[in-house]
Amino acid sequence: MSERTQWIYKSKEILKPILETQFIGVSRAILGLPMDHFFDRFKTLIQASQNNNFKQLFLESYYRNGIFRGIFAGFSSQISIQLFKQYYRWPMMILIPRLYMQILPEKIKESAPALHKGLAGITIALFESFVTCPFERVKCQMMTQQQSKSVLKYMWEHDGGIKGFTRDLFTGMEVMVLKQVVSWTNYLYWDHRVRYYFKRHPSQKLTVKEIVLCSIFTAIPNIVIVQPFDMIKTQFQMENNDQIKNLSIWNAFKKVYYEKGIPGFYAGWQMRFCQFMFQALLTTPVMDYLERLHGVAQKVQ
Repeated sequence: MSERTQWIYKSKEILKPILETQFIGVSRAILGLPMDHFFDRFKTLIQASQNNNFKQLFLESYYRNGIFRGIFAGFSSQISIQLFKQYYRWPMMILIPRLYMQILPEKIKESAPALHKGLAGITIALFESFVTCPFERVKCQMMTQQQSKSVLKYMWEHDGGIKGFTRDLFTGMEVMVLKQVVSWTNYLYWDHRVRYYFKRHPSQKLTVKEIVLCSIFTAIPNIVIVQPFDMIKTQFQMENNDQIKNLSIWNAFKKVYYEKGIPGFYAGWQMRFCQFMFQALLTTPVMDYLERLHGVAQKVQ
């Protein structure tokens, strides 16, 4: 076999899993986007307003701005975010754990069988926080803004030009990094542990019942651990954030605690649970399939 043929063969081996995971990831985003956005929209509204009355918020949004600008406010930004995220997320979710499995020493892998998932979660979280923070800031502004004018125009005028506008786009960057690291490591760890708990061998497919149970058992720790960080992120990135945007993360947590107590951190948890369950029911079988096909199908002891 010539060097050129070997190079072509190796290139195909590298590109095939990347392209397949990207295609499946984007398809999954398109399929789930409308419902995913609906849950995210009202979770964000509840967190911003601290009003847990979903019916009241739904009717107010509808009567004020109608279906698209009211109920689906921020949908255009959400489309951009989700398609972009799913395009890079799936190759990273499948291939980065495999990379860490190849470079980690055997003793470490034996003592911490899910460590490669945790390291992959940190890697994805750091990358994702930087590239998506401006999109998340605009989406959160669109979801909570009461003004009728263009979001970008409003932010530009409110921030006083290019310097303030650029800085505003990265508002909440620090708490977003923290939230993403907690979220990704938590999700990949529990997804891995729970899925392989139901498997007799790594190549076994999950049944529908097992997929549902995996989704529930992965959702519960995600809500309990991640929701407070998501709540603080919303406080930094929502429209009326003047009282919190200049605070440290620790002081922002203290502010919410003194004003609302522990329940304040879990405002909108019902919407988040529905959203996570919906996402997990789509993601778990896809994750399992791609991991068996291209990733590391390793039985956790």
